[in-house]
Amino acid sequence: MKGYKTMVPGLALGLVAAAALADPIGGDVAEINVLDATFVEDLVIVGADGLTNAVVVSGTINNNDENGWDLTVTSGNAGVLRRGAGGAGRQITYNNITFVGTGGTLGAGLTDPGATRNVATGAGAGEQAGTTHFFTNGDFTGTGTATSATVDYTFELRISAAADTSLLSGEYTDELTLTLNNDS
Repeated sequence: MKGYKTMVPGLALGLVAAAALADPIGGDVAEINVLDATFVEDLVIVGADGLTNAVVVSGTINNNDENGWDLTVTSGNAGVLRRGAGGAGRQITYNNITFVGTGGTLGAGLTDPGATRNVATGAGAGEQAGTTHFFTNGDFTGTGTATSATVDYTFELRISAAADTSLLSGEYTDELTLTLNNDS
């Protein structure tokens, strides 16, 4: 007799192992607080005409702080263009600086910083003689509430001065210092 082998199908058990691992992923968004500025060194000053909205600085701001930003403008002569030591016939008082936004994107939720401020006294923005601030909130002492970043926001700082036919010829200067800070 011949032997027969009978194959019985085997029962295969498949075990599936399930493992759950949880770990947060993410990272930090780097702080951006960048100011690029070009200062006008050759203002055309005509004593008999004065200055009307003469651009003295143009620049670009990039900032991603949730509270917005503050641009501090400091005048070395407290709002006066001087020839030498200044004085009668040797200085042009401009006192006020105007901030004009000219393009780019101001962060959503922030207030347009465009204003005219008295740099000589700092009135309305710090009350510090020779210094004023342009800020992205409704009040100098507050903070903004940005919901998006300020990106390639371009601006101009402008000055005006009354006509003065008593001015002596020569070079009239002031030194402006701009500082961009996160508002807080």
